Amino acid sequence: MKVFLDTNVLLDAIVVRNDAGLTDNAATILSLGETSVVDLYMSVLSIPTIAYVLKNVSSETKKLIIRNLTGIVSVLPSRDEHVMNMLDGTMSDIEDAMQVQSALEGSCDLIITRNCKDYSSCPIPVIRPDEFLSRVIKCD
Repeated sequence: MKVFLDTNVLLDAIVVRNDAGLTDNAATILSLGETSVVDLYMSVLSIPTIAYVLKNVSSETKKLIIRNLTGIVSVLPSRDEHVMNMLDGTMSDIEDAMQVQSALEGSCDLIITRNCKDYSSCPIPVIRPDEFLSRVIKCD
């Protein structure tokens, strides 16, 4: 299964959150990718966002975090036609619409995000991290 991770899920795995469940869910999803239970994908656009959120971390540590992440999660490109598709589409959030374009580029089966409402017109099924894990764990 090809699974696209929204930036908020990637950040949950990297940044200490007040809600430890968010970090645990994201870490579990990454471990499923690391053990090849699922194939994980992300947009190249997530990388500068991650770098910005880690602005108080040293450059070397930041690069190591991104290198480790991209060792588990394949990076999908953004192309000119993705911008045109996003502009012609119905999604109001530009960043999320670009995420969808990357997921389509990768022929992903679903998108995992904590922001499902922003993906209401998405042509790919969208699911929260906890829902995804309950389905995957139930199937094992």
